[in-house]
Amino acid sequence: MGADIQDINRREGEMEDSLEEEIDGLVLDLKDPNLAARWEAVASLVEIGAPAVPRLIEALQDRNKYVRWGAAEALGKIGDDRAVEALVRVLRDKDKDVRWKAAISLGGMQAAGAVCALIKALRDEDPDVRWGAATGLGEIGDPRAVDYLLEALQEKDGTDGRDGIVFALGELGDHRAVGPLIEALEDRNYEIRFEAAKALGKIGDPAAEAPLLERLADRNWEVRLVAAEAVVKIGGSHVVESLLALLTDDSADVRRTAVEILGEIGDPRAVEPLVAVLRHDENCRYEAAEALGKIGDVRAFVPLQQIYDFCEPCVRVAVLNSLSAIQRKNRNFADLSVSGQ
Repeated sequence: MGADIQDINRREGEMEDSLEEEIDGLVLDLKDPNLAARWEAVASLVEIGAPAVPRLIEALQDRNKYVRWGAAEALGKIGDDRAVEALVRVLRDKDKDVRWKAAISLGGMQAAGAVCALIKALRDEDPDVRWGAATGLGEIGDPRAVDYLLEALQEKDGTDGRDGIVFALGELGDHRAVGPLIEALEDRNYEIRFEAAKALGKIGDPAAEAPLLERLADRNWEVRLVAAEAVVKIGGSHVVESLLALLTDDSADVRRTAVEILGEIGDPRAVEPLVAVLRHDENCRYEAAEALGKIGDVRAFVPLQQIYDFCEPCVRVAVLNSLSAIQRKNRNFADLSVSGQ
């Protein structure tokens, strides 16, 4: 019996030694000049998980910046609380890329103990580090960060990194941010306008409805798209009218989004405009067919039948599904029959 226990202990010791050797080898691979090899090492360390954490914490002090960067990346993916204090120290690393990765990892870990350090990092000399600190604060979600983020947003020394601040304010959802975010909708940088529209949609304050409606005419199609989505989230009184106006937008992506949202809302005012999209907009025909089925209005039945023979196979499937959905919702109309099947 004693011999068996000794044998088990010996095997366990050998396995631990083997794992430690593997971890040490993978940490060495983080120095590889080949990026793919470094990513493979990071993935393997993440797969090992908790047993790799102590060695990775040591690696944060390695002379090689690739090792420090890779260790910060792996620790963030593993998400072990033992790494928080060490990653906070790395926010003062001499290399900006390593500082950025530490901020990103702390945010991904939702490390509440890193909030104060990330707030300080909003003053970092590098815009990417400031962006990482801001987004990290947004992911952590601590309301103590709001005032500092608002202060950073108002600084006019440069626009770099401010889209991260706007994102964070949206994640935090504090209504004190609504006014500054509405101002950000007018920013010259389209990325700021884009993130501001998304953030206002997340917060959902009715005061943002009118400014967001103005952004439906933004010169950038991505801003127009997220502004439409934000208006819907707020649930303003002019949602349907605003979406109908986007059915003729220059961007097919914006038109598709408007069609899909109108289908989800289910307002009968959208039926005839969606029928027009079905007939004349080949890029959005599939989405229009689906939307009309979701609304279920009998006025769409004949147009759907008429378009069937002119559709691509995938669109025909949507048309048939919508015709069946309209039949189910309007059983009193005996003359509704699906043809072309």
